[in-house]
Amino acid sequence: MNLRDILAKYYINLRGWKTKRKIVVIESDDWGSIRMASPEIFNSLKRKGYPVDKHKFTSLDGLESKEDLEVLFKVLRNHKDKNGKHPVITACALVANPNFEKIASSGFKEYHFETIDKTYQSYGESELLEFWKEKGIKENLLYPQFHGREHLNPRKWLSVLKEGVQMEMDAFNEKVLLGLSGSASLKERNYMAAFEHTSEEHKEEIKQTAIEGLTIFEQLFGFKSLSFMPSQSKQFEQLNETLVNQSVLFNQGGQYFISDESGAFKKVDKFWGDQDKYGMTYWRRNCSFEPYKDQNQDHVVSCLKEIEIAFKCGKPAVINSHRINYTSRIDENHRNQSLVLLDDLLSKIIKNNPNVEFMNSEQLAKTIR
Repeated sequence: MNLRDILAKYYINLRGWKTKRKIVVIESDDWGSIRMASPEIFNSLKRKGYPVDKHKFTSLDGLESKEDLEVLFKVLRNHKDKNGKHPVITACALVANPNFEKIASSGFKEYHFETIDKTYQSYGESELLEFWKEKGIKENLLYPQFHGREHLNPRKWLSVLKEGVQMEMDAFNEKVLLGLSGSASLKERNYMAAFEHTSEEHKEEIKQTAIEGLTIFEQLFGFKSLSFMPSQSKQFEQLNETLVNQSVLFNQGGQYFISDESGAFKKVDKFWGDQDKYGMTYWRRNCSFEPYKDQNQDHVVSCLKEIEIAFKCGKPAVINSHRINYTSRIDENHRNQSLVLLDDLLSKIIKNNPNVEFMNSEQLAKTIR
């Protein structure tokens, strides 16, 4: 970390709610969402000249498996905090994926989705959801919170498909979400931000999608989500009224981006414990553990430094992470290396802070309020 990064970390940690407790929360986005389907499909798309190897999420990220959860849980069970509790990863989860067959049958005019239990079955992972609930949730190892209905803006995606963009059509035929279309601007082609609106009418559509997603979340996992993280940190403020009315009272993304109809973005900064007029309370992710980004960086050392700054400022250490670090569908080696680093990070957190407490995001929310 350079001086500028250190000063920035102090800035986001000094303001707002404080605690003397040393709390560590790991928030990991994208669970439940499809991306690249398999190494074979990755290689097929690469041979066609598409830049799937140039982007980490298309070269490494894929749907989680039961084995991925088993080996992750083994690492988490290796460690305990001062209260005898294991570390827990908050899985910011998507609860649905596109139903490719129905979309194609509509001539790309209508969007259809399937819930993640159906997606798991189609990937040969019919036991995965029950395993997650029986082990991950009950043992507080992988605790879900709401990330969206799907990691996708259906209106924007369908517009790309209707245009017949060849790369996207080839990906569609392989049941892959790329989010890479390159012929137009990124703002126009980025369909992965589910809560990014293009018009006032679109806002209402997104609100209804959020309500539907939260209903499915409760049906799948057996409880309501208390917190929320918008995909790609993009949303509009009025969405919070809808979320609060659905019992989502906390937003993990204290820094987020609002778009206007031209596609420009405005950055919004909230601080620890800030509450908006709708009753949504915010916190900040103030640490990062993302081994997928750069194999030459010491991710353990950099994360430990950020944790130290958070504690000095009287804040919990909320570690930003992504599922891509912990899954093996595309590259088992990558997952295994990330888990070695995670094991090392957790060991050193406990060694440096014997009175540390591990929490999921719901537990953190209840501590703040």
